[in-house]
Amino acid sequence: MTDWLKSISHIAIKVTDLALVSLALEDLGLVCQKVEKRDEVGMQIAWLKQTETTVELMEATDSSSPIFNDPPGIHHLGLKVKNLDEIYQMMKNSDRYTIEGEIQQGIHSRIFFFRITGQQEILFECTE
Repeated sequence: MTDWLKSISHIAIKVTDLALVSLALEDLGLVCQKVEKRDEVGMQIAWLKQTETTVELMEATDSSSPIFNDPPGIHHLGLKVKNLDEIYQMMKNSDRYTIEGEIQQGIHSRIFFFRITGQQEILFECTE
């Protein structure tokens, strides 16, 4: 399948000072859509938008966060796809991709994470 991508959904960046980075990006023209504390994943998340591009800022709020030990910087690239279940199965059956867990309910839609085999340090998210 070669026509599965709808758009780039978001760029997720891990930060150590969400308020500072959010304000600096707002000065450049991005608009903060929402800031939300998510205790169940130990994070505070801000969504900033400029036209069709969303920047998701993530700050770990405690050591239980899955991003707690990750370095600051670009964390993952979110890709909006046409058929999440079909893409998941295609990637799961391919040696080109390494799936990180199962499809799960994200904040806005169902999601799953994957890496490209041979480039394990780069994380991607597929979203509906």
